[in-house]
Amino acid sequence: MRKIVISVMISLLLASCASSKRTTTSKINETSAFASSSSAIIKNVISKESSFDYLMIKSTLKADLGDINTGIDATIFIDNQDKIWINAQKFIFKARALVTPDKFQAYENMGKSYIDGDFSFINKILGVDFIDYQKFQNLMLGKVFVNLTDTDFIAEKVDNEYRITPTAAKSKKEAYEQSYIFDSGFRLKEANLHYPKEKVEVQIQYLNWVKAGKEELPKNVKILVKDKKTKQIDLEYNSFTFQQIDTPFSIPSGYKKRDIK
Repeated sequence: MRKIVISVMISLLLASCASSKRTTTSKINETSAFASSSSAIIKNVISKESSFDYLMIKSTLKADLGDINTGIDATIFIDNQDKIWINAQKFIFKARALVTPDKFQAYENMGKSYIDGDFSFINKILGVDFIDYQKFQNLMLGKVFVNLTDTDFIAEKVDNEYRITPTAAKSKKEAYEQSYIFDSGFRLKEANLHYPKEKVEVQIQYLNWVKAGKEELPKNVKILVKDKKTKQIDLEYNSFTFQQIDTPFSIPSGYKKRDIK
């Protein structure tokens, strides 16, 4: 089944330091400049890029996937544009993931299994053609993870928010429907993907945005998958630290490769 949530869960469930001072976070002032034209809205939205060099996030993941209901703590380290390393642990369960522009790898110790693929593999699962490393990093941090252009998308102001949807011509070319909602500061609030053929809906919400250093980051990411059953994933970012750490990764010998279908 094609679900964008799979890419997140592979790294956080199947996969899922140095001492430093945590970065203080503060609430964001919602007051923002007004943009009226479609092209101006899109320009402001895509300008929200990450400028940090290194970012470590202490996080908690809670998932209700029907047959799986679990919570786990994870350390996420991001070397901006180059690497995402995830270390997850709960009691005796341990998992680790490494995502780079060329590789998507993870392993876990309970089933002694691992995955090893690239982004063509991920795009095939998702039924899309736009997910690469940078888009995956953006998805985790609440940044735009599609190729927004004013020729393929239309933006409008609705009350105190901005809504972006594909043009009719672009929609006809794709097997899925998509829409995005941004707050008054052009921060992503909600992404909606709908696969009519498979009767699957995916909603990703980015909540409680805070200021951490020079970055604007969501404290909470909520993913809802509406299929035959509703599945929910809640990711809470407990702290942000802008530092470099060691990121060891090696798939243990004897582990069995898992094929994700």
